[in-house]
Amino acid sequence: MIRRVMFYLNKDKPSIYDIVSRSAALCMERGIQPCFFSEDAQQLRLFAPQALEGGIIMDAPKSGKVDVVLAFGGDGTVLRALDLYVDQDIPVLGVNLGRMGFLLETPPADLGHALDLLCRGEYEIERRMMLRVEGVCAGKKISAYASNEVSISRGLSQRMIALDAYVGQTLVDHYIADGLVLASPTGSTAYSLSCGGPIVAPDVQCFVLSPICPHSLQSRPIVLSPKERVRMRISMKEMREGMLLSVDGQAICEMRNHEEVCMYRSPHDAMLIRFNKDRNYFSLLKEKLAQWSL
Repeated sequence: MIRRVMFYLNKDKPSIYDIVSRSAALCMERGIQPCFFSEDAQQLRLFAPQALEGGIIMDAPKSGKVDVVLAFGGDGTVLRALDLYVDQDIPVLGVNLGRMGFLLETPPADLGHALDLLCRGEYEIERRMMLRVEGVCAGKKISAYASNEVSISRGLSQRMIALDAYVGQTLVDHYIADGLVLASPTGSTAYSLSCGGPIVAPDVQCFVLSPICPHSLQSRPIVLSPKERVRMRISMKEMREGMLLSVDGQAICEMRNHEEVCMYRSPHDAMLIRFNKDRNYFSLLKEKLAQWSL
């Protein structure tokens, strides 16, 4: 039974507050209580005060208190919601305000119907494996979840960097490149694809390790078992500034020489709500990749 839904907003989207107001009303008409992040409360009071009527404010979604996260935005919005709250094991429904919509299920015009399906239990949960990243960056310990990929890149520098990649304790290769990307199956159609990596169906359990613009023609993407722990280590002969660690396209920090990060399969899977049992990944893939060529 769906009792409460949490609104996760991309506030840069046009008309976001009008959409939120209408969506909150649709929820309340169905006996679903809308929940909002405390950091959004001030803007909502100014631009969508009616959305707060009957709703509640909380700092973050908690398992047992929130049944579904509604992510209003594009694929990046869904990714951020998953990365931040996947450990709560709350399913996410993407409301598509973006252009691509690989991960998004519902346009705003269909949200009322989607809520009816949720109330009737006529939906499925699609699980996607995620990455857990831990390591040292700029002298500080870091940890995060990644839905798409983890990358180390040269940042703003015009020169290539040197990196070592390990699977377990075994050195896979010493790379001279613009960087390295470790992607999940979901991320195989993102940064990894632009690096020449393969497209992987979302239910295939694996990692893809891809060099970014490698100096050697022998450096190729590698498909790895999700049971492995993968380490990426900066291995420069001289100090270099500006080398970036990024998670799902978001820069985390600048790394120093000889620092490293370790990636492994997250104990929590992404949980995406799906309504169409006949949803075909490969038809969607063909449609979205055709948009990229425009």
